[in-house]
Amino acid sequence: MARTNLSLGNLYRATVGSDRTTQASSLNARNASAGTAASMLEFAVDSITINQPTFTYIVESTSETATFSFGSAGSLHGTRVGSVAANYSVTFDNANFSVGTPTLGASPSFPITPAAINASNYSEAESILSMRYADGYNLAATNYNSTTTKKLYAVDVYNTINQPDFCLLFGTQIELANGTMVNVEDLNVGDEIKSWVPAGLPDETQDPESDQVEWRFYHSEILSGSAQNVTVSDLTFNFAEGYFSLNNGLIKATETHPLYVWDNEVSKYKFKNVGDILPGDRLIMQDETEVEVFNIEIVREDVEIVTVNVENADVYISNGLISHNKGTTTQPSIPASGLRMYLDPSKAASTGGTTTADWLDLTGYNTGLRPAGVSNAAGISGGNPTYNDGSGRINKSWSLATNTFWYKDGTTNINGGYTQFNTSAYSVIAWVRFTSHPGNSYLNFFNKQTGTSSADRLISLYLNSNGSGTYFIHDGTSIQYNSSTFSLSTNVWYMVSYTAALNGTNVGYLDKTSQGTKSNGSLDYTTSGLITVGGNFRENNYYFNGQLGPVLFYNRQLNSTEIGQVYDYFSPTYK
Repeated sequence: MARTNLSLGNLYRATVGSDRTTQASSLNARNASAGTAASMLEFAVDSITINQPTFTYIVESTSETATFSFGSAGSLHGTRVGSVAANYSVTFDNANFSVGTPTLGASPSFPITPAAINASNYSEAESILSMRYADGYNLAATNYNSTTTKKLYAVDVYNTINQPDFCLLFGTQIELANGTMVNVEDLNVGDEIKSWVPAGLPDETQDPESDQVEWRFYHSEILSGSAQNVTVSDLTFNFAEGYFSLNNGLIKATETHPLYVWDNEVSKYKFKNVGDILPGDRLIMQDETEVEVFNIEIVREDVEIVTVNVENADVYISNGLISHNKGTTTQPSIPASGLRMYLDPSKAASTGGTTTADWLDLTGYNTGLRPAGVSNAAGISGGNPTYNDGSGRINKSWSLATNTFWYKDGTTNINGGYTQFNTSAYSVIAWVRFTSHPGNSYLNFFNKQTGTSSADRLISLYLNSNGSGTYFIHDGTSIQYNSSTFSLSTNVWYMVSYTAALNGTNVGYLDKTSQGTKSNGSLDYTTSGLITVGGNFRENNYYFNGQLGPVLFYNRQLNSTEIGQVYDYFSPTYK
């Protein structure tokens, strides 16, 4: 044992906490039970263990704990020595953290709280925590008067558990270019690591005028790519309260971390958020083998996570799987979950501007549409919209007029994807612009209908125009939703949205502001019907007269925050 060099004079310092001075002292005086003699060893310990906070990145407004523990403590140590605050030193080198009121005694603990940080897309503030124990008495105890330090980061609450991050858990294995395996938390900026990059994958950073598909919606019917090395350009550490585990821990990551998979639902290779991966999907390994997903667990546990950014490609290998590195929260993106149709006239992959060609979907669900004037076997009669191929993405759009529209009947055009519109909840989003105000009319921008009467409308969304620039959102189904009225200016793009759910509350939006709600009741949307965009041709009226930009359909009801995300993604161009 290390209990040596104990002296009665030094015991005064240990139990009182003041600097030791030469004085007469007795064990009776040091003992709380007056008149009862005690052994000096009752105040002694043989070792001190310093336990700093488990996490390195600590969320503001939360608290972590730093503790001390003592080996072979005498029966009086906790009450007479361990309870003396002056025996401990727990300090930070700046004001980014504070130390709260400790609980002292046999197991002393000190609460550690980060200071509030100004809200920003990402912010953190570092501090050095120093911890030491010295009571003036247990001089020979192991770790006596030894200072232990740890760098801690106070993390802005806006960038933690309330904000999804594309992150991996500590302990995830990353392979360096030289073949060495390291934990993701041990990477350094500048490290060269291994990657496998799908052929033709768009870069994560695109010019706003690019006609490429965004990387989130890239897909391929064949597995094609190449191994290469990439360089770590940035590492972001953070904190999460849960994660997804696939195939009994083959990979552990937060919900929005993208992995390259064979998506069994659409029969294509694509990047898919971990939270959207389903049993039957296949994970792609760096050697191009495929592992079927058979086990998915959601684990509620506080964990530290790491976001890795690499260049020159945007892909790297984690636990042998292909990960996309996009992890910043500063770049707006379209919510991916539930997106079943994304049409965009500015994307070459969607349409080259040929009026007789299909307007192709970008999600991989084959839910593109056909112009009404193209010869078909479904009895569709109408004209083709006109493509506007102006300069800049903002001027690439479709002009629609009376009896020009797009349709999908599920049998004669664009195989597959028809059932993606059969759902108990949905969201439809369309960017619209008028060069002049139409007369009094219902301007249909999305429709699903089984027959020729208004009673057959399953989804039927309109802008109602009074001819002078005042509009409201109109649902032509049996619930007859009408929003508040609003004014639209000519030659300005607006985002019009409608979200609905069985037994829920339907909401209409202009840009990202709610224009009113309506109780949905028992109306659902699971029945198949012919889809039209830009017209309700079954009733030979209600055509959209204006310019149409991106159109999106989700098979779930987006909330207001998600509608705002879609708006924020497109608004740098259209607003």
